[in-house]
This record gives sequence, C-alpha cells and structure tokens, in this order.
Amino acid sequence: MTTISLPVPAAHQEHPLRLALRLTAVEIRLLLREPMVAIGLLGFPLVTMLVIAGVFGQTPDPDFGGVAPDDHYIAGYIGVVLGALGIVTLPIFVATARELGVTRRFRASGVSAGVLVTTRVLLGLVLGTSAVAVVLVVGSTAYGMQPPDDLAGVVGWYLTGLLCFIAIGLALGSLAPTSRSANALGNLLFVPMFLLGGGGPPREVMSETMRTIADVIPLTHVVGGLRHAWLGQTDDPHTLWWPLLLAAIAVTVAVVNARRRIG
Repeated sequence: MTTISLPVPAAHQEHPLRLALRLTAVEIRLLLREPMVAIGLLGFPLVTMLVIAGVFGQTPDPDFGGVAPDDHYIAGYIGVVLGALGIVTLPIFVATARELGVTRRFRASGVSAGVLVTTRVLLGLVLGTSAVAVVLVVGSTAYGMQPPDDLAGVVGWYLTGLLCFIAIGLALGSLAPTSRSANALGNLLFVPMFLLGGGGPPREVMSETMRTIADVIPLTHVVGGLRHAWLGQTDDPHTLWWPLLLAAIAVTVAVVNARRRIG
C-alpha cells in the first residue's frame, strides 16, 4: 500500500454490519494495489504443495496414515493457506494500514473498534476462501483428489481454521508496531509452524520432541481435522477446542489493542 487516497465511508447513522461491508470493499481495493500480498498468501503454500505432493506420489503409504501422499498434502494445505493468512498476510496488512493512516481515517469518520475488527474478519474471510479455492483447484487438477469422506466435517474444520487464524492475524497485527516487524515476526512464526503443523514431513518420521511441539501448534489440529474429515483417517491430532480457545484469546487481544490504539 503506497497511498490512502480512497474515500472513507461515513459512519454516522449507518448500520454497523452494512458499514463493515462497505469498509471491507475499501480494504479489498487497497489490497489489490499490493499484488505481493496475494503472492505471499498463495505463492509459497501453492508451490510447496505441488512439489512435495509430487515427490511422495499417489500410492497409499503407512507413513501418511495409510492414504495417498498427494491427497494427504492437498487436504492439509487447506489449513496451511489459512495459517499463512493469519500469521503472515493479515498482520502485515493491519500494521501497514495503521502506519499509512488508513486506520486513523476510519476512526476519524466515526468507525468503532468493533466495526473495524469486523471489517478485518470479513477481509480474512474473502482472502481465505479465495486462496483455499485456488489450492483445491490447482492441486486436484495436477494430481487428482478423492471426494470428501465427510463434507460437513470439512466445512466445519475449514471454518474453525478460518476463525482461528483470522483472530491470530488480527492480534499479531494489533501488537506489531510496524509493517516490517509484522513481516519479520510472521515469517519467524510461520516457517516452523508450517514444517511441524502438517505442511512438511509426515508425523511418522518426526522425533518425539518434534511431535510434542507440533501438538501445541493450532495448525496441526486444523490440518489434522481437515485430513480426517476429507480422507476418513489421519495420524495428525485434531482436537477442536484448542484452535477455538486460541481464537477466543486472540480476538480479545485484537479488540483490546484496537481500542487502545485508535481510541
């Protein structure tokens, strides 16, 4: 984002949800001016998925919970993309908007902290859904993909992952003092989370210490839940309450910091 010359909707006497939708449209326009944001969200996960799924092949393997490695990775990378959204993309966007005065202009127009947080949640919903759709289309086109074993479960875990990582992204963005620090922190957190949380080697080849660390990473449980719902089996842990608890903590941090910074 290099300019903030976009019109800011007036907040007076407008329903909060309608205002949030209008502000989301404004922020999407801001985002489209920075194609590197989309590249960061999709580029690394998409290329890595195509490479690593191709390396391990399409034959069911006990190291991958008895499923084909390509199915294992394509289903899991739904969660990896959501992790990239919450750990890298959203924190940078939120911190940059604050640096360039976009957040201040919204606040000066009468936008409350709650509406602003809702706007960022809607932005994450659009970005996350679009990125997941691209991963599924490209992955299934390249390698094929078995239909979901439990479609409702897949949707439920997708929404859980989306909620968890949008909340984490807003919290990190509210805590990072600058966009550069958000970028550095995001990459520092995402790489080990990606490698241990289901995007790297299968759980069966990890050491006991690596598995213990992986068990507390929210991405592990989101990816595990997605794989279990889509493929019918997985060796990855998939405890639903853990990412939901982290989401509740993170959204509290985001709201408190939004009030403190723009109040």
